[in-house]
Amino acid sequence: MVLPTVRVRHPRVEVEVVIEDGFVEHVFESAVEEKLRTGRLRRVPESYAPTVSGFFLYFPSRAQRSALLRLFVETIRALAVMKGIK
Repeated sequence: MVLPTVRVRHPRVEVEVVIEDGFVEHVFESAVEEKLRTGRLRRVPESYAPTVSGFFLYFPSRAQRSALLRLFVETIRALAVMKGIK
């Protein structure tokens, strides 16, 4: 038996496909809070739904930060110095 695969690039469309066609998908809870609250979506299974305290710019398990992240951090630090923020 071959299970169907759907590829969608837009998160809102992805959620609607999940609702209409009964697929299982990983999404950020903040993007579907209302649908969870109203019962249009549910966590399956609840014990596998990981919880995190927020969004992160990097994965702490990585040994090295990417050049793009390093540039972002340096830019934010420079802007903070310019505005007198420590």
